[in-house]
Amino acid sequence: MIRLTILTLLIAYLSVYAWKDWFRAACWLVLLMAVFEHPDMPKSIADVPGLNHWNFLFVNVFCSWLVNRKKEKLTWDMPKHLNLLLFLYGFIILTSVIRYLFDHSGVDELIQTFGGSATSEISAINEYLINCFKWVIPAMIIFDGCRNRKQYNYAIVMLALMFVLLALQVIKAMKLGALTMGGDELQHKALKVLSGNVGFHRVNLSMMMSGAFWAIFCLKELVSTKLYWFFIVPACMFTFLAMALTGGRTGYATWAILGFVFCVFKWRKYLLLIPFLLMGIFTFAPSAVDRFTQGISPEDSIGRQEIKNQDIEFASNEIDLDSVTSGRVIAWPLVWESIIKAPFFGYGREAMKNIGLTQKIFTESGGSEGFTHPHNSYLQWLQDNGFVGGIPVFIFYFLIIKYSWGLFRDGKYSIYVVTGGISLALVSAFLIAGIGSQNFYPREGAVGMWVAIGLMLRVHVERMKTEQRKESELMKLSEE
Repeated sequence: MIRLTILTLLIAYLSVYAWKDWFRAACWLVLLMAVFEHPDMPKSIADVPGLNHWNFLFVNVFCSWLVNRKKEKLTWDMPKHLNLLLFLYGFIILTSVIRYLFDHSGVDELIQTFGGSATSEISAINEYLINCFKWVIPAMIIFDGCRNRKQYNYAIVMLALMFVLLALQVIKAMKLGALTMGGDELQHKALKVLSGNVGFHRVNLSMMMSGAFWAIFCLKELVSTKLYWFFIVPACMFTFLAMALTGGRTGYATWAILGFVFCVFKWRKYLLLIPFLLMGIFTFAPSAVDRFTQGISPEDSIGRQEIKNQDIEFASNEIDLDSVTSGRVIAWPLVWESIIKAPFFGYGREAMKNIGLTQKIFTESGGSEGFTHPHNSYLQWLQDNGFVGGIPVFIFYFLIIKYSWGLFRDGKYSIYVVTGGISLALVSAFLIAGIGSQNFYPREGAVGMWVAIGLMLRVHVERMKTEQRKESELMKLSEE
């Protein structure tokens, strides 16, 4: 009750403050994402759908931005081709939801067969449409408002703090002793504990922490030696421990891939720490090692087959792809077949359930496998929206990676390296994790990534201004 009262007072203050400084209030929206998905946080007020503390602050920030940006004479200076791609991105999401609303007979049949509650049209519009845009808008507001170095520093700090607060919640919920468990035990505990105590699924947290580690590490280019040791190093330690405790193998691999790329192309001296890091992981986090190698050792493969009563036999030196991919190899071929049947425009939102694939897999596997979505963001997007809907979105993310990489490799100013590195880390983590989870429909777990994209695009635009010898308030301090 005390926490809820404090939260209500904070939101009330920030909602009023938003009309004075909408940019900083938008940054608070980002920070508060660390706690608003917590199960203890109220999801609605007076049982009104969508009326909660975060949304109340969001409405005030959004309205203040629309009103005051005109008074402040701000111009929307995002490159035209990115404006077009973002418009197409939103239009594709809108179209997929409309198609679902006109035909969701397959979903209804699935519910009738296996039970569950049907999603009303209002709930579908709220979840599949409004929320998708809601999670992106704070990033666009921050892009528009970040015009000087003070605003940039404020946004970067709030973004980093959001990830640190999430990491601390994961550590508190899981306890460090979980690092000594077996791989299966760690996975099951994370699945049971994290959603109920943090509010995010362990897979989402694994993705977020793997990118957050390197995003926070990039901040060392901006801070003093004192801040490096008192903030950057502890923050990286917290995010690393949180990632290890999620039991997410994709997160582990993503962290390693990003670390290799970052160190090879920017900080080669840190490669010397790899042997010591591996020794530490094997010594203090055996559960993470066990979890990462599941399905690779023959014992794991045999064990999984016995559990599932399968007749398939693997040679002693083979990799159990079913175990490595957590059964996803069962669904992916069927999903691809459905994509080939409707390659141009797909089937609309929730295609996996709507065309009967979920029911088919569940029935044919004897109830041992259930896939309500493809567990692959690329396949899911193509299944829902076809290649016509996929090309603009894939081009958008390709350009984001390209611009982020360009800034990260540009050592002229530290702000380039930091901003490019943060965006590169978070977006790459999302895209790599997309191979086995996630989806391209914006969700609450991607808010931090979108904010990083917004900041990166702002710095990208300001760099173009300086190259054209135009005035840039954001770059003045760097040039001095």
